[in-house]
Amino acid sequence: MTARSMLAFRLAVASAAALALAACATVKAPTLQVQGLKNTKMGLTGAKVDVIFGVRNPNPEDLSVDKVEFELRLNGAHVGRGYVSAPFTIQGFAEERVVSSVTVDYLRVPGAVQAVLDDDDVRAQARGTFYIREGSGFKKIGFDSDARVRLDRD
Repeated sequence: MTARSMLAFRLAVASAAALALAACATVKAPTLQVQGLKNTKMGLTGAKVDVIFGVRNPNPEDLSVDKVEFELRLNGAHVGRGYVSAPFTIQGFAEERVVSSVTVDYLRVPGAVQAVLDDDDVRAQARGTFYIREGSGFKKIGFDSDARVRLDRD
């Protein structure tokens, strides 16, 4: 092998290794933050609360989210579970607003939770799982969010 062909061979091997490492790079977890709550319907046995999330993609590549499942706590009290079932894509380094509804069953939660729904400002905690599309499968990525938000009413 000549010096020139040896250099070309080394560059080809280095390029292939760099591509292989890039392909194996892990996807950074998206972040989710409760940005607002809206108490849309109140009845004798329960309430419907819309949860407005900001979901941010810390990656340069677009991220395809198949679904999101979460548990919602207000002022430390379990309120209910919710999900976003419609798939969505977040562009690289961008943020999307996503809305999900949680039904609060007064018969299944303590009276303290009902009182929380009367507050104007609450501590909202969301803990759950993103289902991220990777190739032909999914990757589960957990999240835990804590924010102080205003509870709006219709």
